[in-house]
Amino acid sequence: MADAGSLGAALVGAARTWVHAVRANHEVTALRNLVAAELHRFPELGEAWRHRGTEGHHPAVAGALRTLADQGRLVIPDLQVAVIQFYGLLVFPHMVFSSYGTQIDEDLTDRLITGGVDMFLAHYGTQST
Repeated sequence: MADAGSLGAALVGAARTWVHAVRANHEVTALRNLVAAELHRFPELGEAWRHRGTEGHHPAVAGALRTLADQGRLVIPDLQVAVIQFYGLLVFPHMVFSSYGTQIDEDLTDRLITGGVDMFLAHYGTQST
């Protein structure tokens, strides 16, 4: 269980950094909202976006999860799904709220991060994790 604590703490720390970066970069938020709003007018933009895939879109997350799986600390049968689920638990709520011009407060952000990591580890963790 000590390993679980250290892995969980490391994932929580990484998630806090990731969420903070998403929340703090207002230019990227504005660009993401603009691209999403204009996909219907520029379908080739949507195609380019889709062809990158989750590993191309989140290479650091995919690489970190792959490394943890290779070390036997996580059991990940489908890396693409795991990346999307990790992203969905931790970052997606902030992106959705920001697209409507609001933010999730710090207390709820912390609860989402710690709960999201717990859920992720409950699904992908090993018995020793």
